[in-house]
Amino acid sequence: MNTIFKSIAMFAAAAVFAMGGFTHASANEDIKIVKVNDSNFEKEVLKSKKPVILEISSTSCPPCLVMIPTLIGIAKNYPDIKVASVGIDEPGIEKIRASLPIQAFPTFFLVKDGKIVNQLVGAVKEEELLAALQYTPSKKAPAKAAKKVKSPKNLVCKVNGQFNGLKNLVTISFVFGESEIDNVDIVTDVFIPPEMESHREDIIAKMRASGKGEVTTTMTGLQIHIDNNCRFMKAMDMKRTSTYGEMRAGLELQGFTCK
Repeated sequence: MNTIFKSIAMFAAAAVFAMGGFTHASANEDIKIVKVNDSNFEKEVLKSKKPVILEISSTSCPPCLVMIPTLIGIAKNYPDIKVASVGIDEPGIEKIRASLPIQAFPTFFLVKDGKIVNQLVGAVKEEELLAALQYTPSKKAPAKAAKKVKSPKNLVCKVNGQFNGLKNLVTISFVFGESEIDNVDIVTDVFIPPEMESHREDIIAKMRASGKGEVTTTMTGLQIHIDNNCRFMKAMDMKRTSTYGEMRAGLELQGFTCK
């Protein structure tokens, strides 16, 4: 398999979340997830007094998006654990790229006393992350009571990304019910550059074979659609109790723009 197809396979196999007139949700949510780059890696990860769940994510990776509610939940409910995130698409992470064995997204490095004690790849459950961190809580801290604020039912966020030479636009949409997320919809528009146009059909075939969503051709490349009921989304077992404000804050932390 050549380099192009390895990149596509990695994207498919290991892969990747506002409304006008409402108060900006991020300002009201206490989302304690630390954004990490080369400048603060030593302080926030290696010298952290708390054990660290370090997530390496990509905006082009559906499982990374699926993991946002789980990470928010850990950050809220376990104050003695630090949740940190590195965006692989962002600048200023050259040293992190060079020093950590990153091959797929999301990758989680479990760090205690400045040492990596475990590593997990792909979308995982909360209990798996805690076990890999060798963390046994005596009692789960109660979640903070949600503020009684009027929130819209719909959330739409977008981000421009790039994965190994393929630029894309990720759009994720939510419909919120009274107590949980009723619907999740992810659309990734992948742009195939002219120099790769001769590989278009092979790239599309690889994407379809991955079974990660419905793949259709577009004028500029291809589109991957993952809806609420597809096999991939069900297999991810995403926590569905996150609030509108939590999801918006978590997505904006990952570089998404919500409106």
